[in-house]
Amino acid sequence: MAKYLYGASVQGIQEYIFKTNQLQEIVGASEIVKSLEQEFEKISSYQQGDENILLNAAGNIKAIFDDKNKLEKVVLEFPKLIMQKAYGITISQAVVKMEGKFSEQTEAIKELEKRLKIQRNKPSIPLDFSINIMELAPKTARPQVEKNLDNSSKQKRDTYTLWFKNERRDDKEFEKSKELSYISNGKSKLAVIHADGNGLGQLIPKLSNLAEFSINLERATTEAYEEARKTIKDDKIRKIILGGDDMTVICNANYALEFTKVFLQKFEELTQKYTRHKLTACAGIAYANEKYPFHYAVSLAEALCSATKKHAKTINKDLAPSSLMFHNIQSSNFQGWEKFIKDELTIQNDKEIIRCDFGPYYLGQSEQPQIANFLNTVEAYRCDGSPISRLRSWISELSKSSQSAKNMLDRINEMASQNSKWNSCIMDKNLKQFKQELSNENLIIEKDGYHKTPIYDVLQIISVTEAK
Repeated sequence: MAKYLYGASVQGIQEYIFKTNQLQEIVGASEIVKSLEQEFEKISSYQQGDENILLNAAGNIKAIFDDKNKLEKVVLEFPKLIMQKAYGITISQAVVKMEGKFSEQTEAIKELEKRLKIQRNKPSIPLDFSINIMELAPKTARPQVEKNLDNSSKQKRDTYTLWFKNERRDDKEFEKSKELSYISNGKSKLAVIHADGNGLGQLIPKLSNLAEFSINLERATTEAYEEARKTIKDDKIRKIILGGDDMTVICNANYALEFTKVFLQKFEELTQKYTRHKLTACAGIAYANEKYPFHYAVSLAEALCSATKKHAKTINKDLAPSSLMFHNIQSSNFQGWEKFIKDELTIQNDKEIIRCDFGPYYLGQSEQPQIANFLNTVEAYRCDGSPISRLRSWISELSKSSQSAKNMLDRINEMASQNSKWNSCIMDKNLKQFKQELSNENLIIEKDGYHKTPIYDVLQIISVTEAK
């Protein structure tokens, strides 16, 4: 009997979830996306753990069918079911008959990925398209089905209501968690964190038991998130996407760096434990005001994650080491990470060009800036007597004159050395531990082919977070 490898890819998940700044709709959309896995199990009659389901997480599905009639039913009905349950999401499907050169599972998966890629590039018609006689929801410009709500927003809010009832605790403060302002810190700052595993595309086609691997990977990612959450000892965090090797969360800006560091550590440990493959992950953190459009913040977090991966692959192209990058959004518009580098993170004076994007920061690469050392440097600059406010002026002076900035730095160090509350010698050792070439007198070094300084990153974190 012939076997068929079926694949489905849900598209537009991030845009669907973060289309709004209303926490109720974000959480509701996240719950709807999680339920899509169960919908596939229902329509296929397969359960998670069955050897027929190779992958069913984070909007990616791969399964083997030996019943052609069952397969045809899934191909015909599953997209309709998903698009009706989650207005705004589209789905691509592909099938490979496992015979001839595709009889081997690894070859069939490679062919399936090619066909899915072709299907993703084909446009689809949304179910909630509008015509001129329809009244539109003011916030989304989609057909209105209830006062000021389109079909998608109503679905998200209804799902959130069910989630809230199920999660309700005997806590009077829990009611406040309906708003993003509850999660933000005292400076009204939030962080969107996006993390993604490395090297899965190369590893998956080589696996002999993809079904077991995907279950164990899911377990490792979930436990890594839970372990990281325990370290911050605060409920001001919301998981939005958590499945496969993907994680997207919103959290209080104060905890974002520490949370991400622990997640990356635990992800490496737990993937080794459960899958017998030590996997790594990269992450991007976008800091933003609680009222900033979240789909832009998510786009930036993803762009930062991609930039981190690109840099990490220059260190090890087979398995990029775990690392992260971050940026505090200060402008009102978003045009991509490269645009931020050009407009906000590049300083040109009369003698040189200095870049302020000092990252990525790594988990355990001794020759690269490490996350732990960066966090220590930030806390050291928070101490009483620290020259951090004067270093902010030094950054501004860099754009005017190289010599003037050097003279200012000399004065800053002279004043700091005379300050009884500030130990400049210890700070000098701290900087050298962070990156050997750095010192109080030399805050601009050669890195990645550019002149770079880490001070802007330190200032960013101090400006968006509160002291412990």
